[in-house]
Amino acid sequence: MSDQPRNETIDDVSAAFDLLRDARRRGVLYALERNGRTSVEELARRIAAWQSDDRDETDSQSVEISLIHSHLPKLAAADAVEYDREDGTVELADRGAELGPLLRCTREREPGPSHTARTSNFRTLGVSQ
Repeated sequence: MSDQPRNETIDDVSAAFDLLRDARRRGVLYALERNGRTSVEELARRIAAWQSDDRDETDSQSVEISLIHSHLPKLAAADAVEYDREDGTVELADRGAELGPLLRCTREREPGPSHTARTSNFRTLGVSQ
């Protein structure tokens, strides 16, 4: 199995749902949809805060590492985001914008604040529910 992400497009419904399966990838898309181009560092900070609660604070550095090594390459391979590794910036691509209707559905169904991964803290991502 190769470490390189497959070049998938979101034209395939299975590929679209695979992209949205992970909360951090959804967090990237929520934030970019709302805020536009941003740095990987800022995305990591927002996602860490979004996924933390009073009992367990998610480390933004570990989130940043997972974004750089896993989630952003997967989103970029699907043409959902434009990821500039040298500049450390990410922005929503046209194909990512096409995920908008699915993102609205997932945003409405994110777990409430009683879950360990506090995904209802959308203010941190700059997203209104």
